[in-house]
Amino acid sequence: MKTSDVRRERELRRREGYRGIILQAAKRIILRKGFSALTMDDVAREAQLSKATIYKYVAGKGVLLFEIMGHHFDDIRDRVARIVDGPGTAGEKLGQVVRAVLESGEDMKQVNRVLWMDKAVLKLMRVFAPLPGKAGAAPPEDRKMMAMLRRKRQMLIDLGARVFEEGAASGEFRRMDTGAAADFLESVLQGYMHMRFWQGDAPLPPAAAEGLTRFIIDGIRNPERSGKEN
Repeated sequence: MKTSDVRRERELRRREGYRGIILQAAKRIILRKGFSALTMDDVAREAQLSKATIYKYVAGKGVLLFEIMGHHFDDIRDRVARIVDGPGTAGEKLGQVVRAVLESGEDMKQVNRVLWMDKAVLKLMRVFAPLPGKAGAAPPEDRKMMAMLRRKRQMLIDLGARVFEEGAASGEFRRMDTGAAADFLESVLQGYMHMRFWQGDAPLPPAAAEGLTRFIIDGIRNPERSGKEN
C-alpha cells in the first residue's frame, strides 16, 4: 500500500473516531436533558473537545439528529457486512443478522424513546413525512441528510438481500424475489423493535432472534430440502 494511501486511511479512521466520540456524547446528553435542551456547548463539554472541533465534524444542532441516525446505520451495516462476508450457511447468517439488528436496536431504545417525545424532533420528522397541503419545502440541508439516510438504509437492505441470494443459489432457500424478501425482513425487525418500545425497560428475550429467524426461514425454506435443518 502506498504511503499516501496509508495516510488517507489513517485520517479516515481518525475522523470517524472523533465523529463517534461526538455523537456518543450527544446521545448521553439527550438521555439526560432531551434534544430540545441540548446545545453544541453541551456536546463540546461532554466530548471534552473544543467547540471548533465539534463543528468540524457536525455542522450544528440542526443536523445532529440525522448524524446520530446515520452513525447508527453505519454501525449496523458494518456488523451485518462482517456476517454476510463471513463463514456459515445462509440460514446461520440470517440468524446472526437478525440478532445483530435487534441488539443494535436495544442500544438505541432509550435514546429513541426520549427523541420520540421531544417536540423539536417531531418538527424535524416533517422531513420524513411532509403533511399534504403544507406550504414550504424542507430546507436543502435537511433534504440532503434525508437522502443520505435513505442511501445508508438501502445499503443495509442490500446486504440482507445477499443472504437470501446465497441461500437461494445453494438450494437452502427456495427461489424468491430477494429484494422483496430483504424488505420483508426489515419490516419484521422494525415491527418487533417498535413493539419493544412499548414494553418499557424489559430486557430483550434471549430467544427473540432465534424465534424471528425461524419464522422467516419457515416461509422461505426450499420444499425439496424440507427434511433438513437450515
